[in-house]
Amino acid sequence: MDPKFEAIESDANSSFRCHHFYCTSFADDHTWHYHPEYELTWIIQSSGTRFVGDSIEHFSPDDLVLVGPNLPHCWYNDLIPRTPDSHTETMVVQFRKDFLGHDFLRLPESVPIKYLLERAKNGIAIEADTAVKIRKLLRDMLAAGSLERMIILLQILHALASSKDIRTLTSEKYHLENDINPLNRSRIERIHKYVREHIGEEISQTEIAKLAALTPPAFSRFFKKATGLTFVKFVNLLRINEACRLLVIDEMEITEIAYACGYNNISNFNRQFLSIKGLNPSDYKAHWVKLMENDKPGPE
Repeated sequence: MDPKFEAIESDANSSFRCHHFYCTSFADDHTWHYHPEYELTWIIQSSGTRFVGDSIEHFSPDDLVLVGPNLPHCWYNDLIPRTPDSHTETMVVQFRKDFLGHDFLRLPESVPIKYLLERAKNGIAIEADTAVKIRKLLRDMLAAGSLERMIILLQILHALASSKDIRTLTSEKYHLENDINPLNRSRIERIHKYVREHIGEEISQTEIAKLAALTPPAFSRFFKKATGLTFVKFVNLLRINEACRLLVIDEMEITEIAYACGYNNISNFNRQFLSIKGLNPSDYKAHWVKLMENDKPGPE
């Protein structure tokens, strides 16, 4: 399936779109796609793997990202059994660069916002205190009228433009023009889907090359050019992100998690985990256990 161009209509009596919605699966309802609008996405309920350009990261509730124009993106939910009551909950704000008029970004007061929007072309993750502030503003936006919504969006952009709690998502090597080529997008979509569905199995680059209708050498060149990653690096990123999820939510032993994520050698698993996450699996789990304990209410 080709990553889709998504046509976005502004809300009635508004110059942008504010959308709060539920769905059973991001991948089913909002596949790998792009559009000319900027998009601020707040994941209220769900977890899985987030793809923005060549960035591949685990996401969890309260994930907050600003994606630039025509930057391909998709959120894949964790591969867990779904019940009739299971769902994802998301809030999205989509706006064009000129939503406040063609001359707005030419004003001297708008220089910080202009710089922010340039940076957002590579995708931005919003974290720490700034994320808390932005989530509150987004909640306020849901209850606001059209004029107040526009003011709140300007407040959000001002807060982001003056924040240090943001980081760029795509790599310096990422080239947007490679990713929005229709044939490339179709191939990358098939590869994403296959690797996710076989994350715990041996994944042959030769088989993947056949899936992409390329010879192995041609596939290797194509994948590196389109994503900025080697295929091996891409698979390791997905496997380690899945391992992170299991470390946080499951009581499995670390060795079991390594095997469940496709690593038959625990030393290689530990080495890849340290290289990608900057700490070993045990320390990662301990870090998250501590965070979750700190979030628990104290004794009454």
